[in-house]
Amino acid sequence: MLVHLLQFFRPTQSLCFLTTIPLPQGLSAAEEDGRLPPLPDGVSLQPGEKRFDPNELDKYWATNLDFSMLGGSLDQRSLDTFESLSRSSTQIVGFSNGPRLYVERVLKEIGLAQYFEPNKLFGVTDVLPHCKPDKSSFEFVLNKVGALPEQCIMVEDSMKNIRAAKSLGMKTILIMGKGRKQQALNKGASLAEATKVGDAPDDKDQAVDAAVETVAEIDTILKEWMVLSA
Repeated sequence: MLVHLLQFFRPTQSLCFLTTIPLPQGLSAAEEDGRLPPLPDGVSLQPGEKRFDPNELDKYWATNLDFSMLGGSLDQRSLDTFESLSRSSTQIVGFSNGPRLYVERVLKEIGLAQYFEPNKLFGVTDVLPHCKPDKSSFEFVLNKVGALPEQCIMVEDSMKNIRAAKSLGMKTILIMGKGRKQQALNKGASLAEATKVGDAPDDKDQAVDAAVETVAEIDTILKEWMVLSA
């Protein structure tokens, strides 16, 4: 779920982890527009009180979701890649459409929390009212870490986010999912479309500079692009 890498910023490059869960942004916008369902009978709000608090949802997700579904720590090859990046001049930056506490919990569960400094980690609750793939959300993160788009590589499984990053001038690596590259050769994107409706990975898209099946394989691309030592 949250193994969606975003960007490497140069000269102090940066790597970002992402999710694609814009629910906090959607509910916040719905409340601002008056589109939430009516309150139940007998329930009222105090003056100025909002019905939806993104931070409450964040705390609930971080403490109540079944994180065992993530499968525990990433494979050793992926962990080795992060370790190598942490010893280089690369800044490792996280940016997710999930709320911040949830993102922190996921990073802990998959064994990557140690690689993300608090001021280099961004959840959707940090960039509201925007979220990926909004241009403003990317610009907010870029400004905070002091990077230009052309200094970046985005690694993602969402074509919407890949295209947005490419339009800003970033390099891109598409994560297609295990077995999906062969599926794409044999059957097109139909199987991927079943799980990512309207956003199926497409390694033939002009916004994609490189494509891999899993996070474990990005080390090969980074070595080719001289981000990591061979």
